[in-house]
Amino acid sequence: MPELKVEIDGGLHALTNCTWITYRPCGCPCGALTAAFGDEAFATEQQAWQETFPLKRDRDKYQRQGYRMELMSWERYLAEVDLAAKCPHVKAKTTQQTLEAAEAAS
Repeated sequence: MPELKVEIDGGLHALTNCTWITYRPCGCPCGALTAAFGDEAFATEQQAWQETFPLKRDRDKYQRQGYRMELMSWERYLAEVDLAAKCPHVKAKTTQQTLEAAEAAS
């Protein structure tokens, strides 16, 4: 496959040096998809959604909930995204649910 290039933030990047990042509605990253490798390429956001969520009902559900995808260079990904970090928004919500459940049980 010929090398595909994309323009991101005013710079030209090889698609093989880019990644699609999935963000939760709160803005925290929760997934990554290499934009191109071997004979596979996910050059558009729709292609990335279809690869990440093969079932249309799942894509529709996550998009309705406010999940989004962003294509970025590998360098930006390494500098800005930490997929190992826990989402503080989910933790806070889970803690609140746990407290409410404990109060209801007592």
